[in-house]
Amino acid sequence: MSHTMTTVPSASQWGSPTATKRALLIHGLNSSSYTFHRVASILAAKGGSPSLESFYSAYLYDNIIGYLVVAPNLLGHVLRTPGVDFKVQTLADDLLPYLQAAEYDIVIGHSMGGAVVLSLLKYLPKTRPTSVVLIDSSVELTAEQMMARRARASNDARVNPNLTVEDYMALNPLWTREDAIWRSLETQIVRVTNSDDHLEGNVPWSFSHLFADRPVAAALTALIADPRFNAYGASKLEAVAKFKDVRTVIVPNASHWIQYEFPEVIVEEALRNIEE
Repeated sequence: MSHTMTTVPSASQWGSPTATKRALLIHGLNSSSYTFHRVASILAAKGGSPSLESFYSAYLYDNIIGYLVVAPNLLGHVLRTPGVDFKVQTLADDLLPYLQAAEYDIVIGHSMGGAVVLSLLKYLPKTRPTSVVLIDSSVELTAEQMMARRARASNDARVNPNLTVEDYMALNPLWTREDAIWRSLETQIVRVTNSDDHLEGNVPWSFSHLFADRPVAAALTALIADPRFNAYGASKLEAVAKFKDVRTVIVPNASHWIQYEFPEVIVEEALRNIEE
């Protein structure tokens, strides 16, 4: 069975239109829907529960219709005009038509997209099981941490203003060339003030209180980059570890870009929530 990717206005889509299972993937700051190309492809082609492998032949398993995967582009990204402001809730409200048009079995957010997902928790079905996965998202930032991030982003833009595909591959040995190509394209079309706009538009950067909006039927997992390779890993872990209803997983050897480096881990955790 062939699973092709098609692009529709403001979103990318993978999988069969006849699929009965759906996944909604939300990218982070200065990124795009294509950041999930590997995760989406796995879900679309192998969306069946891994436990089925012991009951079906490899041929049948490979031909199980997986997930219809939808990955929107946030306001202010990928040539989309910004919203009325840069608040995370505004980004989330813009995605409400997706939740109104269909129910999703899996909802995943990377980085700032995780904060968007938390802002959408209150709109998820109350009784239908939903697997929610946050990928290396900062749910709390102090004023000092926000200043440090802005300074780092400014410095990176000054020192490495135009990283090439080869640069990205050299800096990220676990990335594929396709990963590097998409990342390079994303940085080329991003608005110059995009980072500052979204950081300044969300002061204080505080979203952990939104965990309380999680419907009882939703299972929530937070994937954290290896603190050895991510300067903010420890603080991200500390912010979510105190919530007993959130499964927290450190992904060994992963940087912030877990969806490029270990997409299979993201899919495994998303499916684990559904099985449990």
